[in-house]
Amino acid sequence: MNKLILVCALTLGVSAAHAGSLTTLFARNNGGSAGGAVYFDVTIGGTGLIITGFDTNAAGSGRFGWEVFTRGVTYVGNTTSNLGWTSVATGSGVGQGIDNASPVTLNNPFVLDANTTYGMALVMGPEAGHDYTNGDGSNQNYSNSDLTLDLGAASNVPFTGNTFTPRVWNGTIYYDPVPEPASMAILGLGALALARRKRRK
Repeated sequence: MNKLILVCALTLGVSAAHAGSLTTLFARNNGGSAGGAVYFDVTIGGTGLIITGFDTNAAGSGRFGWEVFTRGVTYVGNTTSNLGWTSVATGSGVGQGIDNASPVTLNNPFVLDANTTYGMALVMGPEAGHDYTNGDGSNQNYSNSDLTLDLGAASNVPFTGNTFTPRVWNGTIYYDPVPEPASMAILGLGALALARRKRRK
């Protein structure tokens, strides 16, 4: 219920600008087919996080679709089937050319719980493919005080067929900390008030 109130409040525009971010790299030396997926693990620190957006490495200048899947255990060994994966967000972006950050706007934020490791899959729409970097053992781990990324793999068709590994997703995850209970109650009240006001119009 708390997550529902939180996500409703954020969707209604109560959240502020991104509070934090973590970037891997923008150094493409490989890439996948249009509509493909990248996979990696995300470990959340002592505070839950609200994922609010992404940047990614996408060639060209066209608009592309985006979908985020998570699972409660590692992506490793779980890339050839969609069993256990849950779609948690959709969105879209516009390619800014190879090795430039292409911002992805999410249609909805989503929450990742504290002290938890998730497998994450980022799936491009059919308009574009991921530009990524081959893993070499020295470029596959990124962390700050809030989260850790362990990368990763890729496939040309999400959750199907051959998986290529190691592959390093090129991009940035943007996030806000989950508010303390008192702040969350205020967010929930604000969301309910906005919803009531919209119904009256």
